[in-house]
Parts: sequence; C-alpha cells; structure tokens
Amino acid sequence: MELKGVVVPMITPFNSKGEIDYNGLKWLIDYTINNGVNALFPNSTTGEFVHLNEEEQINLVKKTIEFSDKKVPILPGITTNVTNFSISLGKKFIDYGADGLIIMPPFFFKLSENDLYFHFSKIAESLDSNIIIYNNPYTTGTVIPISVYERLVKEFSNVIGVKITYDSFDYIRKTIDRLKSLKKDFYVLTGMAQMFLPVLVIGGDGTVSGLANAFPKLHVDLYKEFINKNFSNAFELNKKILLISKIYDIGFSNSSATKAALELIGSPIKSFVRMPLREESKENKEKIKSIIDELKS
Repeated sequence: MELKGVVVPMITPFNSKGEIDYNGLKWLIDYTINNGVNALFPNSTTGEFVHLNEEEQINLVKKTIEFSDKKVPILPGITTNVTNFSISLGKKFIDYGADGLIIMPPFFFKLSENDLYFHFSKIAESLDSNIIIYNNPYTTGTVIPISVYERLVKEFSNVIGVKITYDSFDYIRKTIDRLKSLKKDFYVLTGMAQMFLPVLVIGGDGTVSGLANAFPKLHVDLYKEFINKNFSNAFELNKKILLISKIYDIGFSNSSATKAALELIGSPIKSFVRMPLREESKENKEKIKSIIDELKS
C-alpha cells in the first residue's frame, strides 16, 4: 500500500447529547473522498479517541469502513496504554477490513528506547496488517528515537511508515534520510499543516492534517501541484495552508477548532466536543470565520 498524499485524521462528530453523529460521519467521509484525499484515519487524535469507549471506537471504525465503500484506504488508530489491548483492537479492525493501523506510544508511562521497541515490535509481529508509527510528543510526552524506527523496519516488513507531529525539521530530515536508505518505500508524513510543503521538498510523502477535514481540496491541490512540479502554484497554495494553520492558534484544542471550521463552512457537523475539551466560544468562532473568509478572497 502506498502511503502518500493527504491522509485525514478524522474528527468524530457528536450530536447535542454527546453521542456519535453517524449522519455527520457519513457526510464527512463523502466530502473528503469526493475532494480527492488519499486515505482516512478514524479513531485519531483529532477524533478524540481518548474520549471514546471501546464499543464506540469499534463502531466508529466499522461505520467508516462501511460508509467509505473502501474507495480509499482506511487506517484506524489503535493507540492504547496496554500493548495487548492495542493488538486486540487491531485484530478487530483488520477483520472489519482496515487497510492499515496507526499506533502512538503509550501516553501514561514513559517508556525507554528499548521498551518502545518491544511495544511496537509486539504489535507488528501480532498483526497481519500495514503498521504506521505515530510520533506525537505533544500528547504522549515521548519523542520516538529514530533508531526505534530503524530497528522495526529491519525486522518487520509490515512497518511501512511514520506520521510525525513534531516541529523539529532536523528530526524529520534525519528520519527521511535514514529510513529511506533502509527501505525505499518507507513513507514519512507530517502531522503539521505548516510543515506539509517543506516535508515534501526534502523527500517526505505527504501530510496527516486535521485541517484536511474542513479543507481537503486545498491540501490535495497542493500535493498534486508539487508532484506535477508546478512549484510556483504549490508555493501559492502553501500560503493558504499557512493561513488556515492559524485556526489552531485560536482554538481551545485542535479538535474543537477543526469542528468549528467545519460548522462555519456550512457542513452539517456541529462543533460539539466531549469534556474536558470545550466548544469554541463565539469570539473564537468569529476569528476562525475571518480566516475562512480571507481564504475565499
């Protein structure tokens, strides 16, 4: 499976009662796929996976696979604080038809380099699926050493890529250089919208951007212009990516800000989140709307 282009870490729509809004989920899947995204990532950080119980996570992934009709690869998250629980979730998602699985480090106990390797290796050897390692130190408190990726890639052919939500350009550059020298078809994607074009320039493969929930075409167009070597067009589109990235500077959280943006572009998805996150204030929504208006101008 190629892991290139634009992967959407899907928000989880809720209704006013705090229940998963499956009509909203269906709309989001159709909207992003019709705008050309390359894969969908349910049960994601942006999707508030830590606020979903096991039954909700399972139903969310099942419905995503069903609603997508497998038009694009579906790559659910299986991050938990227990290795065997992540494996159990992964086996269920594989049975439902997932094309790959995304896994972060545990986010309570901080593991050593060797223990991180053992955690990921146990998952990779136990699951007959593509595995994408997700480095997000802002939520886990752990920066995965590049040597961990190297050990995994040497031992497990199903470890195919990494998503890096970390604003160290040097770390990303070294990951690309070292991992692609081991495996040409190892994929490196950024989780930060503002790093999308720079990561493509240094040999990365794409983005897993929460803002692609609301602005999928903008992300897809930038990727297409870049791979078609229309660099001046890509540069102009990158200015728009940098503009919308300011939405996260405004928001209480990335999840609430993304949902507010979806609401403000006229989607049926409302900006409900689960506590302790909180819905964006009227003032914040006005600021986000001004960015959306500027994007259209």
